[in-house]
Amino acid sequence: MNQGMKQLAQRLKTEPAVLVTILESKGSAPRHAGAFMAVLGGGECIGTIGGGKVEAVCRQRAARALAEQQSAVEEYDLNDQGPNQVGMACGGQVRVEFLYLPAGRESAQELARRAAQTGAGRVLLFGAGHVARALAALLPALEFEYWVVDDRPEFAVKEAFPGAAGVLCEDMAAAVNRLKPTEEDLIVIMTRGHEHDYEVLRKALTTPAGYIGLMGSRRKIAMTRQKLEEEGFGPEQFDRVSTPIGLSIGAETPAEIAVSVTAQLIAWRAEHRGAGAKPLDLIHS
Repeated sequence: MNQGMKQLAQRLKTEPAVLVTILESKGSAPRHAGAFMAVLGGGECIGTIGGGKVEAVCRQRAARALAEQQSAVEEYDLNDQGPNQVGMACGGQVRVEFLYLPAGRESAQELARRAAQTGAGRVLLFGAGHVARALAALLPALEFEYWVVDDRPEFAVKEAFPGAAGVLCEDMAAAVNRLKPTEEDLIVIMTRGHEHDYEVLRKALTTPAGYIGLMGSRRKIAMTRQKLEEEGFGPEQFDRVSTPIGLSIGAETPAEIAVSVTAQLIAWRAEHRGAGAKPLDLIHS
């Protein structure tokens, strides 16, 4: 469950809210299916469905649903013509659910059920060094839940990763099995050395993880591939690995590498959800 969902679940213990979720989008739209925000009393919002006029219209509709204590589904045309237009030039369409959630435990449970269906998955960081810390600083704002694993007590500390769902200090290869990665999860390998990278990678390749990324030089990657093949791993298995990890943007510093890795994770998530990566001029047109 991402940070926005966690915050909403906490608030639902004592106050009602309306969960606004994009169910379907067609054509050009600021956000795609699965994007959500919550509207609480007084117009307070958690999350975003893209900002601008479409979000303003949805906030007004959510306030009405909150006052009436009634759920609804609406369709909006993202243009400046037609009965359900919202005065935008995107030209797409969105179908939006307004789910009224009364205060109490049952609403929090419904929220958890929906969060499990979003397909967001977890980012599992193996290695807690400089790049991992820089990457971890970016993930919560992007609605990624992340875990950190390192076998060094001085590195695997919760204080260094305040946004983490969990920080594990244990054998990293063994932790792969304990975390039980699913096809929704993203494994990021950036340990302190090639031996640890290799042990984590060979375990990761036996899981159904949807994304596996490995940080390292081309020489190290070639050595790792050769060693895997000697152990019986086929070329198609190594082809699952995104390496060198991250998008090619000339990154050098830990912060720059973290940005390149984060961009690749976002692109994978967008494709996995069926949205596909979009150029910025299309997103903001």
